[in-house]
Amino acid sequence: MANRPLDTHLLDRAIGFAVQAHAGTERRGKGYPYILHPLEAAAIAATITPDQEILAAAVLHDTVEDTDVTVEALRAEFGDRIAELVAAESDDPMEHLPASASWHTRKQAAIDRLARASHDAKIVAMGDKLSNMRAIAQDYSARGEELWKIFHVTDRREHEWHYRGLAASLSELSGTAAYQEFVRLIDEVFCQPVRIDLADYEHAGEGANGSSYNHRTDPDVMLKLYKPGVTRQPMDEVDVARKVFEAGIPTPEPGELVTDGERLGIRFRRIPGKVSFSRAIGEDPSRVGEFATLFAQMCRQLHATRLDTSRFENVKDRYLRLLDENPFFTDFQKGRIAEFIRQAPDADTAIHGDLQFSNVIFSGDKRYFIDLGDFCYGHPLFDLGMVYLCSKLSSEDFIRETYHMDKSTAIAFWDAFVPAYFGPDADPQAIEREVRIYAGLKTLIIERDTRCPMPEFRAALEPLFK
Repeated sequence: MANRPLDTHLLDRAIGFAVQAHAGTERRGKGYPYILHPLEAAAIAATITPDQEILAAAVLHDTVEDTDVTVEALRAEFGDRIAELVAAESDDPMEHLPASASWHTRKQAAIDRLARASHDAKIVAMGDKLSNMRAIAQDYSARGEELWKIFHVTDRREHEWHYRGLAASLSELSGTAAYQEFVRLIDEVFCQPVRIDLADYEHAGEGANGSSYNHRTDPDVMLKLYKPGVTRQPMDEVDVARKVFEAGIPTPEPGELVTDGERLGIRFRRIPGKVSFSRAIGEDPSRVGEFATLFAQMCRQLHATRLDTSRFENVKDRYLRLLDENPFFTDFQKGRIAEFIRQAPDADTAIHGDLQFSNVIFSGDKRYFIDLGDFCYGHPLFDLGMVYLCSKLSSEDFIRETYHMDKSTAIAFWDAFVPAYFGPDADPQAIEREVRIYAGLKTLIIERDTRCPMPEFRAALEPLFK
């Protein structure tokens, strides 16, 4: 069957123009003609739209930035719309600065400009950025960490920051196959763990999910290593931790995913002299009210922070997914729990997801949230249930082992937290009735991590099954 006739006159002219503009130039380090990149960009854009002007702009997108062609020359040849689409995709060269010095500034400007760009301009950019990411993924599979040495900027963390920033700016296209491939390739390249030598670190402490270490010679670096066999959780946490840090929520700046050959972990910017709230309370129980009030203030601020919901998971979706994966509830119980989750109130504000008083640290007057693998958005009740579970539902042995205090101190924490968070006129009994079932929902998190049923926490869900 013959191909259907299609008017490609404009696109054909744009391809010819781009071939001439890029004639005799090589795609850097590839050994093939540069023109193959803009042609690929146009092919990617064509998976999103048949608009010939957008496809022409994709073919021409590097002519202003990389050749002698000007925006006005494009305007004269192809009209205002194509010229403006190409101009939107062209970086300011910042010629007064050396390439390595201006790189971050130029890329941040490009990310910001792309976030404000029109839908059409984002399609052009999607073609360019996915073509670039395909090339990086192919080269990384062949060269590994040596790849970054060919760039002006050799720090892989800078390149990851750049591409994740582009993905955030292009999230309007998240429903397209091109965007989904783009994000998948970013994860494939940048979620590859960097190999470390654990001899460069000294042990600093133990947590529920793994161990922490401080670098022996670099005071700005600390390491969190998960337990052997835990793989998905650190990969999720490093991605979410970056988004949380970029959202301006107080948390140690995350670095890259790493491995010591057996375990996966994450490097963070070290907070010298840090102490968790739970450890501080355990060492001086007389300060429990003080720390409960500070914790409540941090929680109120967190729960007032609106998030870009395209970048984070909805807490309801997360709990429904965990419920579906849980092997310990019956089908009847799952149905009742799912009904409760769906009927719970909605919000677009920040949820820590694992809001224990051991997951807040301080150094001096600075306070930070840590352990962000379950961070998402939704109603604060999903978070407050965890505070209640830690304080009131957990056993004496669990509290002593996990939070370094006795249960009476943990209960005193809750009793001081309630008026500090809800206000002095709050009814403690009414609040306890409301948050208790949300505390029971945390069983889904705990059973995911422990891989065994937790009947002492499941008891809070019993009203749902009557």
